[in-house]
Amino acid sequence: MELLQLQLDIKNKLVHRYVHFGDHSFFHYSFRNKDDLVKRYNELTERTFPRKALANHIREYMSKFSMTKQIESNLQKLENENSVVVIGGQQAGLLTGPLYSIHKMISIVLLAKQQETFLQQPVVPVFWVAGEDHDIQEVNHVFKLEKQRLVKSIFPQKLPSEKRMISRIEFDKDQMESWYKKIIASFGETEHTKGILQFLYGCLSKSHTYTEFFVSIVNELFKNYGLLLIDSAHPDLRKIESTYFQLMIEYGEQITDRLLSKQEELLAQGFSKTIETKSSSLQLFHEEREERTLLQYDPGKNLIIGRNIAFTKSDLVKAARENPEKFSNNVVTRPIMQEFLFPTIAFVAGPGEIAYWAELKSCFELFGLKIPPVFPRINISFLERNIESDINDLHLSIKNILLNGTEPEKQKTFKSLQNNQIETQLEISRQVIREQYDKLANTIITYDKGLEKIIQKNAQFVLSQLEFLKNKTDETIIKKHELLLAKFDRINEVLHPFDGLQERCWNVFYFLNQHGLDFIDRLLELPFTCNGNHYLVKL
Repeated sequence: MELLQLQLDIKNKLVHRYVHFGDHSFFHYSFRNKDDLVKRYNELTERTFPRKALANHIREYMSKFSMTKQIESNLQKLENENSVVVIGGQQAGLLTGPLYSIHKMISIVLLAKQQETFLQQPVVPVFWVAGEDHDIQEVNHVFKLEKQRLVKSIFPQKLPSEKRMISRIEFDKDQMESWYKKIIASFGETEHTKGILQFLYGCLSKSHTYTEFFVSIVNELFKNYGLLLIDSAHPDLRKIESTYFQLMIEYGEQITDRLLSKQEELLAQGFSKTIETKSSSLQLFHEEREERTLLQYDPGKNLIIGRNIAFTKSDLVKAARENPEKFSNNVVTRPIMQEFLFPTIAFVAGPGEIAYWAELKSCFELFGLKIPPVFPRINISFLERNIESDINDLHLSIKNILLNGTEPEKQKTFKSLQNNQIETQLEISRQVIREQYDKLANTIITYDKGLEKIIQKNAQFVLSQLEFLKNKTDETIIKKHELLLAKFDRINEVLHPFDGLQERCWNVFYFLNQHGLDFIDRLLELPFTCNGNHYLVKL
């Protein structure tokens, strides 16, 4: 493997300034400043966290999968009052979802190792699985290959509710096995395929829900690196969170007020807002009949309203104390809950997360907390040899491909292949036809103005025949040079699919199937850093 670094523009202006220019005015720390990291560490040592309860919970949860000495070692580290964590999270996508989930896990593991060396204190990597999320459309699919094109393959499952937490959704194992076998088959038979299918069957055998299947796979891939996994929807975790839910309910209206105020500040400075919210939102969900309902505050009635239920604030606080498993965080309160639970030296975030965390600074401050140092996760594009060969043949720029795709260069190449003489003659013919029909129209309408539309229609028909000839000529060029033009499409499908980065569509099992189950291990040997640059890994 060979590693190259590129600096790519980020579409979100605030995130671009934060990542590439160090503007951390909407955060409490700079991820580039070593002194800030030391300051943060010292501040964390003065706070208390539910370390023992968390370690016991994670140990019990992960014991259903594969425990290793590295995992146990990190659980013991977590209990150490001097330890801190590097944390990040993602939804529980099938087969781990898009590549960026794997990139984030790699980022967490490597950054924890780097921070431990820098601080000379125990640092634990933690991955927060967003099992409380209920948007099944975000996790129920993988892109497979059909005729070298990416095609979305959705796991076909009818659900009784659209608002059920992902961690509560079970599936038929035989149906899941049949589905993922088709995905792997689309990636092509290799020397690794049999091992991949055995690996997945082993993970499936330990799983009943989307989240368990996700955790089982991730744990197998990262178990030798001691990555701790936590399901945000687990009822036992809710018991640990109960006190913090009560506190968030007490300050619910103020959380929203501060969020809206910060969003106004962002807009006034020319930035855009990311979080959509109502002024009445309490920023917490309550589970009713296995469906999540976002709680709303009604100041007129002085009640907090769910779908089919209403609470006084004191009743809701009591409910959070007695039945915390009924509560869950939303995009605003999840970061705050994470800060209550874990001594976080670094939060690893994707571009979208950086954008919305920038809106939460004063929400953290409401509870006397600070946003932890936010590190941009590692961004990676994988370049296989056949695609690299195509790029070299076409003399294309990798950076331009990642930013703009190959279509602009393909059109330039196609234009260079066209016969200029034919194009010139076609344009002359169009002009002559238009001029002749204009003259004809001027003459005919002196006899009957009603014929003008018929003349125009007839002119368009004749011109369409020229377009027909042009299209046929283009088809001949495409057929004659199809191998050359196909290279542009092949490159684009791998590095800029659906006008975006590879990591948003491609799945890790394509690369595991091509390069083996030790693919992640080899990646973790590379000198990545969470510096905001884009990495190109030549395979």
